[in-house]
Amino acid sequence: MICMSEITVVSDTSTGEDLIYSTQAVSKIVGVHDRTLRGYCSIMQKHNYDFQKNKNGHRIYYKKDIEMIKKIVDLKKSSSLTIKQAVSEILGEAVEEIKDRSEKKTKEKMDMNQLLEEFSTFKNEQMEFNKTLLEQLIKQERYIKTSIEERDKKLMFAMKESMETRRQLAAAVEAERVREKKKKVWWQFWK
Repeated sequence: MICMSEITVVSDTSTGEDLIYSTQAVSKIVGVHDRTLRGYCSIMQKHNYDFQKNKNGHRIYYKKDIEMIKKIVDLKKSSSLTIKQAVSEILGEAVEEIKDRSEKKTKEKMDMNQLLEEFSTFKNEQMEFNKTLLEQLIKQERYIKTSIEERDKKLMFAMKESMETRRQLAAAVEAERVREKKKKVWWQFWK
């Protein structure tokens, strides 16, 4: 078995964590000759398996491609199947897996659409609630403002009445004092 550290990786076109391998590297990994690998890939492409190509038009392989080729090579070696049968068998399973994943994504998309619809309904209800609440707050603010204005008017009226009453009392007391003073003076006059 070939050690992965002995394999050269096409690093100038690698993307993040997903390394890209050349045909020579993959042939060493799976243990087949370059031409044999190319033949397997041609058969895989006839079964609608899609390989990426570099700027020169050569196939490049990702880890998922290598794993798929390994499955085909292992099945061919462990059974009496031809390479075409092995490819059909493995890619048929892969098609089922893709179909299952596609159905799962469709279901998730439907669930997401339902969730978005529920959220939209909730959002509309929340906006109506907020609008009603805002209207109530505005009414309450008006009520408080008019109540305070009325209270202030009553308080001012009461203060004016109180001041008027005090003024009248003060005037009455002063008038009484003046009258008392005149009384004394008049009384003293006759005495």
